[in-house]
Amino acid sequence: PFFSTVDTDWLDTRHLDATYWYRNLRNTVRFAPAIHHLLTQNFTTYIEISAHPVLTTSIEATIEHTEPGPTLVTGTLRRGQGDTRQLLTSLGHAWTRGTPINWTPLLDPH
Repeated sequence: PFFSTVDTDWLDTRHLDATYWYRNLRNTVRFAPAIHHLLTQNFTTYIEISAHPVLTTSIEATIEHTEPGPTLVTGTLRRGQGDTRQLLTSLGHAWTRGTPINWTPLLDPH
């Protein structure tokens, strides 16, 4: 599932075309309303997939003001540590905090 910070709604990924990304660049990104919407739907894990997490602090600040209960906010890679080890460390962190991870593709790559 893909949640759009421009539309603040779920979006069918077939609509992630040039028009959508143009709107994403030209329109206001409604980051806080998007996080609030996800919180009302009981989402508790937020993983920023990027070369270096820059939005995790904003996610944490948004969540902190709503007091929804326990949440996990993490990134995947870190500047200067963008390798498989860091990605697996991040996934392990999420897994130990209760986020289900499908380890099968890693353990059985065939």
